[in-house]
Amino acid sequence: MKAIAALAALMFCATVGSSRAQRIEFDPRSYQDLVTQPTEVLVLGSPHLQATPEDWDSSSLETLLARLEAYHPAAIMIEALPGESADALWRYRESSPETAATYSGRALIIAQVAQLELDVDAPTAEAEVRRLLLAWPSQPTAAQRRHLAALFAASGDPNSALVQWWRLAPDDMTVGDGISHRLISELDAFASIRNEGHLIGARLAARLGLERVYPIDDHLADDTENEHASELEQYFSQQWIHQILDDSRRAAVRDAPNRLRTSAETLATYRLVNGGGERSETGMLSQYLREMLHREGDNRVGRLHLATLEARNLRQVANIREAASMYPGQRILVIIGFSHKPWFETYLRMSPDVDLIDVASVLE
Repeated sequence: MKAIAALAALMFCATVGSSRAQRIEFDPRSYQDLVTQPTEVLVLGSPHLQATPEDWDSSSLETLLARLEAYHPAAIMIEALPGESADALWRYRESSPETAATYSGRALIIAQVAQLELDVDAPTAEAEVRRLLLAWPSQPTAAQRRHLAALFAASGDPNSALVQWWRLAPDDMTVGDGISHRLISELDAFASIRNEGHLIGARLAARLGLERVYPIDDHLADDTENEHASELEQYFSQQWIHQILDDSRRAAVRDAPNRLRTSAETLATYRLVNGGGERSETGMLSQYLREMLHREGDNRVGRLHLATLEARNLRQVANIREAASMYPGQRILVIIGFSHKPWFETYLRMSPDVDLIDVASVLE
């Protein structure tokens, strides 16, 4: 019996040793050398244009648009909610009413106008959009474009509706094929809002002859923060946080929406907010995380905030990866608020078939 026990022990040790020897550590980045034609992704951090002064003229974006047009992306992704997400956020608005109204309200109003005209619901409109784009002709008729614009609107994607609308000749911007006078009015009102999603993203897509933009935003994690709103308010009132946010080295970044008066100033501002170093958003984020994570005492609220930040950014990057899967080896442009840029680029660098493009090389 002792001999059998000893043999069993020896075999166990051999098995353990063998399994340890065969253990493989997985890192997606280790496969990057195997991809001969990676997908090129340009993450353009943008000031939120809704914060620009009342007298701001969007024509100052013209040179920026020309540089991005020369990059010639095959797909453009923007910080807006996909129709499915907007619908879900609204249906669960009891958990987060302010978030639902802010980020879903207008898109869903436009969607309802189009749905009534087309006699469809949002899922049906989305399915029809996908079906049409799979067999979309190289030279669609004006009627086909109007119909696709209406379907995009009905699906909860007003930015892509604008792409189709703006690709029409002026004489073809008429009612019919799902487009009503009310929908035209709603799309015009939406286009008048200062937002980089359509002032840069949709406008550029129309210029490049693309059929749509891809909304990649997500606000599901907002529910968690809303449940702890009072605690977070106290947390962000702490002096050490204000010292980081009010750091004089970041004054130009904080003032970015006011530094878009001319084409030259706009280019300089976009270079600034997309750069690195201590003056940038990356520098502020690094300082904030270092200070937050090493603080003594109960840091539960700070950790909660960090988790929700990561959750939102991870979900956005997942949406980018999903949309980019249809454009392997091609150029992708992602337009987001510049506070997201450090997170996006960090996560995208982990992908085995993505090559990040330096914004400075495109804007120079």
